[in-house]
Amino acid sequence: MPTTVPNTCDQNHDYGDEQKAFHGGLMDRFVEALSCNDPVLGKKSVMGYYDGNTVTAFWNYAQNFAMSDNFYNTTFGPSTPGALNLVAGNTYGATLVRGPAKGEIADGLSFGAVIGDPRPATDVCAPASGATVTISGNNVGDLLNAAGVTWGWFQGGFADCKASHTGMTGLTKLDYIPHHEPFQYYPQTANPKHLPATSIAMIGRTDQANHQYDLADFWKAVNTHNMPAVAFLKAAGYQDGHAAYSDPLDEQQFLVETINALQNS
Repeated sequence: MPTTVPNTCDQNHDYGDEQKAFHGGLMDRFVEALSCNDPVLGKKSVMGYYDGNTVTAFWNYAQNFAMSDNFYNTTFGPSTPGALNLVAGNTYGATLVRGPAKGEIADGLSFGAVIGDPRPATDVCAPASGATVTISGNNVGDLLNAAGVTWGWFQGGFADCKASHTGMTGLTKLDYIPHHEPFQYYPQTANPKHLPATSIAMIGRTDQANHQYDLADFWKAVNTHNMPAVAFLKAAGYQDGHAAYSDPLDEQQFLVETINALQNS
């Protein structure tokens, strides 16, 4: 796709529809099952081919590093199930705290498993309406804590959930997206009030921040030689690569700046 039109529309990525597109592993029904309308790209434009003319940095990285080019996810559905699966290996154990808002079709749950996008119930930055849940069980943060390994989740906008940016799409997006922050669903790893670390030296260790930080805190830790052993970096919304509101050029900028800074540190 040319650099003038790098963005795809936000395809239907509900739980059941993704299974239809997957088609038992044949991977051949994405256009048929996940159609969407886009004023520029047209109907059913849910795929784009990007080469070195568009995402030059990604293309160059791919010549030297593994880029997950033969990768299958282990869950279906939108953002929240994927985020939970990343840190816990499953999406089960959810308890509905607040039901869906009027007009919402479902609460995003199926027999205690998250299949939609309910928000973390205790997060002060969660929307005032819509379904919210808490989740029981362990996640990788619990395992790291038990092993005495320093770690942290660093997300754009965590320190100021009202902050926003306008990306190359021309759309303005809030930096912090609550249902993209999986550790906030688990009481033992949540930082409901988004409290900062008590000091830079405590980043990665257990204090009031509870291992949940703003993306800027990661660089404070790096610049003081205090980077946690395990770090999850989540871009602000406009640079997270999500279709419709963040295109591959926005995502590329975030990754290139991050990788360059780390390599030069």
